[in-house]
Amino acid sequence: MVSKKKVEGLKKINELLKDYKSILLFDLNKLPSKQLHEIRNKLKEEEIYTLIQKKRSLEFGLKENNLNINSLKQPAIIYSNKPIFSIVKTLRRVKVKRKAKVGEVINSDIEINSGNTEIQAGPAIAIFKQFKIQTIIKNGKIVIKEPKVICRSGEEINSNLVSLLNMLHIEPLELTIQPELGYSQNIAYNKSVLELDENYFKEKISTVTNNLFKLTVNIGYPTKENISLLLQKTWQNTKNLGLNLKLPVKELLPDLVRTAYLKANKLNSEVSKNIND
Repeated sequence: MVSKKKVEGLKKINELLKDYKSILLFDLNKLPSKQLHEIRNKLKEEEIYTLIQKKRSLEFGLKENNLNINSLKQPAIIYSNKPIFSIVKTLRRVKVKRKAKVGEVINSDIEINSGNTEIQAGPAIAIFKQFKIQTIIKNGKIVIKEPKVICRSGEEINSNLVSLLNMLHIEPLELTIQPELGYSQNIAYNKSVLELDENYFKEKISTVTNNLFKLTVNIGYPTKENISLLLQKTWQNTKNLGLNLKLPVKELLPDLVRTAYLKANKLNSEVSKNIND
């Protein structure tokens, strides 16, 4: 017998699929609750909403709709009436900061700014010296004399660095929601498709458009986009044919007279040369 919670989960999923244009699934596993709350609030301002329930409830409802979440440890749902790739673009833009952990590898330099740290002078000085940060004491507080990069991109964070960052209240790592699966207008999108940059689609659309334009021009198929070029080509081909046939029509007379004049001059030059010889 199906439990009441599973039935409620199925009902909720069915409502979302019916009432909203786009559904995305993501994993809560690596999202601390504080940062998740911040992200959810920011997304709500963009009319993008989240649904968080127990895995079993969601799992039943999603599977009944042929949406597989086996790869997700703690699945959650994003839903909105916006186009699915518009939502993905927003998810990439909405970022929150979090503290660093020992053993993590950073993907960008960590730099501390100059100025008063508000940290009392004392044992803390030793940590600053360890990272070769130039400091002075002012009114009993540690002041950083100049900006300093204390960790480079690709380096691993150690315990001393975590201590320094925490003292300075620096949260160097960014968190975003990374969708694992999308569903919109009866089309499912896997993670690899959702990760594609929007420029990829622009370039592909541009390439297809250019190829179609060339094809329609080559086969002479008229469209709104190519009709001007087709008319130009038709006129040029007609003009060339008329000139070859020496048709005395109004539009060709200037070119025919010019051609005849050049030929007459050439013939006159050849005759004059023969007479002189």
